[in-house]
Amino acid sequence: MISKNFIKSSFIYSVAGSLPLASAMILLLFYANLLSKDLIGLFALYVAFTFLVQTLVNFALDTHIGFFYVENKSNISYLKDYIGTIIGSLLLLGLMYLLIFFIFGNLIFKTFFQESFYPYGLMCVLTGIFNCIFKTYTNLLIYQQRPAKFFWYNIINFVLTIVISVVVLFMYPNTLMGPMWGRLLSGVGIFIIAIYGFSNEFGIRFKTKYFKPIFYYCLPIFIYYLLTWILSNIDRFIINGFLTKSDIAIYDIALKSTLIIEYFQMGIVNSFYPKIFRIWNEQKLTKLTPEVNRYFNGFTAVTMLIIPVFVVIVPIIIPHIIIKNDYSPMFPFISLLSLGFVTRSLFGLFSAPIYYLKKTKLLPRIFLYSAICQVILSIVLIKYFGLWGAVWAGFIVKVLQVLFLYIETRKIFTYSFNKVKQIFLPAIYIVLIVVSEIFMIENYRMLIQIIQMILICSLVFWVYRKELPLVVKPVFEKFIGGKDE
Repeated sequence: MISKNFIKSSFIYSVAGSLPLASAMILLLFYANLLSKDLIGLFALYVAFTFLVQTLVNFALDTHIGFFYVENKSNISYLKDYIGTIIGSLLLLGLMYLLIFFIFGNLIFKTFFQESFYPYGLMCVLTGIFNCIFKTYTNLLIYQQRPAKFFWYNIINFVLTIVISVVVLFMYPNTLMGPMWGRLLSGVGIFIIAIYGFSNEFGIRFKTKYFKPIFYYCLPIFIYYLLTWILSNIDRFIINGFLTKSDIAIYDIALKSTLIIEYFQMGIVNSFYPKIFRIWNEQKLTKLTPEVNRYFNGFTAVTMLIIPVFVVIVPIIIPHIIIKNDYSPMFPFISLLSLGFVTRSLFGLFSAPIYYLKKTKLLPRIFLYSAICQVILSIVLIKYFGLWGAVWAGFIVKVLQVLFLYIETRKIFTYSFNKVKQIFLPAIYIVLIVVSEIFMIENYRMLIQIIQMILICSLVFWVYRKELPLVVKPVFEKFIGGKDE
């Protein structure tokens, strides 16, 4: 039985954890209306670079700190020395990368951005360092089960980012002063909060005997994070090499519009991963069971119902909220960009055993294959097909990721699942959309997508006709009949 406190805490962590995404979506509306496409494209590159700095400085220490706290929270002295050393390591890494970019920043920016490192490049580095420290601290708050602090600190970050960004944007219109200063100054605020919280509870230490175990634990996860950054961001830099910053803006906004689907899927996965891990642990299983399969089957069904509706709605909504600039060229990309999320159920299914069995050393290998494919496909397809090349490359790599995950994890886990629901149904959807896009008549795009939505939703309801009543009935009883589990 799941307690009300657990549900409440999970809700707080989900909502507060989504605030960075919410602030990015809110600010995007201001930027899209008040900045030129070239500036938005350049800002997309700066944001991607900030995430790279954050990943480099973080060195997966945000992951390590949480697991270490849970395993050693009863040993206060050891905990303070070790976590204090993690904090000290973060600060040392931050200073090291700041020095590196002071020396080589201008060369890097002239090569990849065709811009000077000062002032915006330096602002990116500082913002990445500050955000890294804060993310590590808030991740620790989750494992310490402090939802109130987690919530309010994220609220502070949310408010600071939006208020400063919008105020400076109106003070210096059609420049990147607002977006860049908003991120940097909010970063200063949350950095102060995190450092105060860390130093007050653990202190800042440099116990060199802990450097080696920290390094060996974090290295494979860090490589995985770095490869994840490549998969998520390298396409913008390749577009910048072949096309224009205006093209980056169109692609970036199209991609960001699909983050709503990603956030929704992350919420679902985060809600049932602990449950399936508990099932596997209690029964000492290294194979899939019908009970666990039901979670992933439901994930597939919900995803396939949401995506076609999303694809129809976005082109209707965007022109009403982005008025100054015409972003209609992005509408044809939405369908294929969204289609990649159909693979997320199998991605989650094949990823779960890695975390459950603590075989995280597999992740760098799997994501290395994916990153190599991403870079090669992006270079070739963008060069010859422009933005469509970037869209197709992203979709193909999402499919390949699932294949790589299956090949690697079937060595450590036994899979037995409903192939109709997990493979054939998504495959039908993928084939339908891909064929439609190849032979698409642009003047009838909206009509064709509505027909696709009706067909896919009908097919999902038919395949899941036995399960849906089992899902709807308890929800109806809980919220209408007032029953409590």
